[in-house]
Amino acid sequence: MRSFNVLEVEIGDLKFTVTEASISVATELPQEGERWFKNKSIGEEAWRVILHNPGMDVTIFKRGIHVHALEEKWASLLLVIQKFITCEGRFGAMYMYHTRLLMKFLENQTLNLPYLLLLSLKKMATTVQKNIEDIDPHLYHHGLVKILIEDQLRKKRDTWEWFLVRNYFQDPPEVPESSTVRKSRKRETSIRIQNPPISKTKEVDQEEKLERTKDKKQKKLKGKKDIEDVYQSPEPSLEEDHQPLFERLTHLQGQSTVARKKEKEKQSIEEEGTSPQNLRRSIRLKGKWRKA
Repeated sequence: MRSFNVLEVEIGDLKFTVTEASISVATELPQEGERWFKNKSIGEEAWRVILHNPGMDVTIFKRGIHVHALEEKWASLLLVIQKFITCEGRFGAMYMYHTRLLMKFLENQTLNLPYLLLLSLKKMATTVQKNIEDIDPHLYHHGLVKILIEDQLRKKRDTWEWFLVRNYFQDPPEVPESSTVRKSRKRETSIRIQNPPISKTKEVDQEEKLERTKDKKQKKLKGKKDIEDVYQSPEPSLEEDHQPLFERLTHLQGQSTVARKKEKEKQSIEEEGTSPQNLRRSIRLKGKWRKA
């Protein structure tokens, strides 16, 4: 708690006002009854009914009335008040302010608890600010402070755990390994559902298609290389580089015509060799050789 200036409160990154009405809303305690605090006296006769012997002399107790002097039902109720309202560790004795709180449960003895709690918080804040170097012995009403904070967080749709973590009051909780494994398994199953595994037949078909496409590409590349080898123009010599362009063209044209004539001659010779007359002659010669 950084500050508690009358009504304004600042705890971590949370700022809000504390009033009698806000305490009543957060704790669901009514704003009804006497507006009493510890510095105000109480009547002597009303509270004696909580004693085993209402007529006993209580002046014999120097530091509060001993718990054994109370009836059993009032002693148990006193313990609840000391733990959750006055926030003390002295459970063996009942003081006068305890008596007034117990009187609330008697007839016609109502008490405005939100008012009492507000003044008690203010008293705590002033003592803490005076003893800022050693505040632990002067801090109390932890349960009430938590109730007020949770009420403000609920209005902002926030949580107590996240409030503690982001203000460095508490370390973030560690995620157990089992939960991470489960999450990873769930993710894997969702991925499998979205992308089902391909069957073996489909994989084989895809591989065959890839091989076919590769073969086609290789064949095309081979055809291109063969064409380039056939029609590859001869590299110009040093003498040809100095010749004029017209002479070079005529020279190349003459070479191409000579090459064509040679190809035609080869084709004519092959055709003559495979003609029917030549075939008959070869058959006759074979027959003669066999007779001989």
